[in-house]
Amino acid sequence: MKWVYSDYDLDNRVNNIAWTISGNYNEHIEVLEKNYSSKDVYLYLGIMAGARRKYVDWNIVKKYLPNRVNKGYNKDTLLTLLQVVLNNLVESKVIKDRPGIEDIRSKAYKDIINEFNTIYKNDILQKIKYIFILEGIGKHPFVDGLSRRIINDIKNINLGNELVEILKDIDKLYIRYFNEIKQDLKLSECSQDIDFKDVDIDFDTFSDFMYDELYSDEEDSIENELNSISSSMLVESIGERKVNSEKSSLNRVIYIDEEIANKIYDKIEYYYGKSYLNKSEIKRIEVKNCRNVHEGCRVHFTEGVLRSECKNVFQVKYVTRHKENNLKKYRENIRVYKRSINRLKENLMRILVEENITDRIYSDYGTIDAKRAWRVGRSNNTKIFYRNIENKKGRYVIDILLDSSGSQSRNQYQVAIQVYIISSALTLAGIPNRVSAFSSFLDYTILKRFRDYNDSIDKNDNIFEYFCSGNNRDGLAIKSVCEGLLEREEENKILIVLSDGKPNDVKFGSSKERSIRGEISYKGKIAVNDTAKEVRIARQNEILVLGVFTGKENEIDAEKLIYGKDFIYTRDIEKFSDIVSNYLKKIIEN
Repeated sequence: MKWVYSDYDLDNRVNNIAWTISGNYNEHIEVLEKNYSSKDVYLYLGIMAGARRKYVDWNIVKKYLPNRVNKGYNKDTLLTLLQVVLNNLVESKVIKDRPGIEDIRSKAYKDIINEFNTIYKNDILQKIKYIFILEGIGKHPFVDGLSRRIINDIKNINLGNELVEILKDIDKLYIRYFNEIKQDLKLSECSQDIDFKDVDIDFDTFSDFMYDELYSDEEDSIENELNSISSSMLVESIGERKVNSEKSSLNRVIYIDEEIANKIYDKIEYYYGKSYLNKSEIKRIEVKNCRNVHEGCRVHFTEGVLRSECKNVFQVKYVTRHKENNLKKYRENIRVYKRSINRLKENLMRILVEENITDRIYSDYGTIDAKRAWRVGRSNNTKIFYRNIENKKGRYVIDILLDSSGSQSRNQYQVAIQVYIISSALTLAGIPNRVSAFSSFLDYTILKRFRDYNDSIDKNDNIFEYFCSGNNRDGLAIKSVCEGLLEREEENKILIVLSDGKPNDVKFGSSKERSIRGEISYKGKIAVNDTAKEVRIARQNEILVLGVFTGKENEIDAEKLIYGKDFIYTRDIEKFSDIVSNYLKKIIEN
């Protein structure tokens, strides 16, 4: 009988295990569902998710790998060596700290191995991975001499050393057994006694790779593959799963049939609620917007699980908990926040009234002013006519778009409160406004609408449903939001985007487990350039776009590239409403 682990308590437990193991409750750790049919597998996923963050500094590894590939190392070979050694490092340390985990690992590995009907043994590295897994569940398989030598060398690496020293040992492993390019030797001819002085590597300056800069397109691709091995277990890619397995839907391909597409869409509705748009309207938007770098992507417009049809009891509880926490934080200083709403409302209304005042100018033509008619022939001031100069610049409509990816979770309740203040003030001042949040899940960009343009003030409470998870595909989100904004009849259209990081929507998968999307890497230059392009297109369509950034200073340059001069950086999210107030004042007065 298949075991289902979608209940609220177990999901909570697994995520709490990940946080506990990592030792950092401020870090966002999301244990992704793998559709396995074992409780032990799910628990072990949580354990390893936390352990990888605790015991490995992936920033160092992400500098090491591109450096070695640029020096001629075979990327796939080195990636597999890294996966085996670092998996050995993480497992040994977490089991030493918590011995009971060894039993969970053994059960999890057995459950996953039973799902395969073919093990990849033709490749020596895949065979070595399989041997490590068998030994992890207490088996002692027969091993050929070469494989045993490599395994022994891996086991002889001192896992208590600093990470740079461990990477140096991985380098030696690569050179000894797999360095066809440098040594021009076949694997079977590799000697165990290579004199490393004869090799083109200076181990005294080994750590110089730490000074290399990332973010060339090739290095982005390498980093994505490294992220893939850092977020999966060693056992996951050792073979081909049974064709008749219920989990065969994991083996996704780039081009999918309608039946699979509908199943994926059902999963999206299950986690995020039913769409408020009909299928034909969604299709029209996707055909228009999901092109080029977004080829194969999809969009889902929803009002969330609390206000849409949704059968996912766990997700309803999860969102309700976040809403209650956000509201609790708001109520703790409700008087302060209400004063902020009233102050912002009064400022907006005063500015709008001043801009709508009609000025009367006297001239030699226009409408005659009877009170000035006596001046004809009696005064040098012959301006007895007047003209009314309209200062009205037109009506305003505002969209507020919030990054709700996992990286924003540290600011979650502050963002919800600040946006509630802004939207409430705008609504009370009579300015139509819409508030939405965006994130990515699978191949979908989720656009969750909290309030629509002409909703009443009581709908603003929905903003407290804001919570953060997943990735962020900013370009597609901005493009999709502008669709509705351009249809508005107001003369002045404004889009305000709050984000705390660079666009990042990367899906990982082996050759047997691919994203259904053509473009699997949306980050770095690709993502920044695409988002900047969508901002430029919006401005060409006379939408005023303001970017508000609350992330790390070393990522400011990317945000400036995207938003240009209409860009504001703040370390304090609680100043968001003041920033927006000053921006609107400048826009309206100018």
